Amino acid sequence: MTLPDYFALAGAILVAGVAFPQFLLVVRTKDTKGLAPLTWVLNMAVAIGWFNHGIKIPEVHMIWPNAWAFVVAVTILFFLRRNRVLTSWLPVLGGVAIAAVFVGLDYLIGTQAYGMAIVVPQAYAMVRQGVMLMKAPEVTGVSTMAWVLQVLTQGTWLTWSIMTLEWGSMIAAGVSIVAATFVLVLRILRGLGMGPIGSSREQSD
Repeated sequence: MTLPDYFALAGAILVAGVAFPQFLLVVRTKDTKGLAPLTWVLNMAVAIGWFNHGIKIPEVHMIWPNAWAFVVAVTILFFLRRNRVLTSWLPVLGGVAIAAVFVGLDYLIGTQAYGMAIVVPQAYAMVRQGVMLMKAPEVTGVSTMAWVLQVLTQGTWLTWSIMTLEWGSMIAAGVSIVAATFVLVLRILRGLGMGPIGSSREQSD
């Protein structure tokens, strides 16, 4: 294995690991307080996009962790729907449509166009979760460890993409590491006792 291969493997393990704390927390407690439905709809779409991109490149370490990320996103959407935070399945269908756009751009235009397109919902999903963290009265449903792993994940894939000059991943990871750091800092501050800024009700985005 080459050095980029090791980074890809580490990135794959982190992608799989980043979803596990949040998945475990929600499945174990059924608690979705502080989780933004739109974030998880977009996470589902992004997972589909990266799964496809891994097939196209090809990069096996991009395929299997995003299959897992898709399972996690759908599971959390199920609990959001069960808890009546997600009031309709229509946003989920919209997420599938967004994923189809990513796949089309990747094959029809190329990796740079794909990277610039997928980073928009990928970063927006993170920033939206950050806004939810600022406003939600309770954030016990949001895993801090998941966001620590998210920052590490984006840093690892950014390093890999620079080594391999894979522009789609470079664009997406570069922007996403900034957004993920923003969310992590807010989650830590809320855990340390910072109160909500503004007001929010648990509802569908």
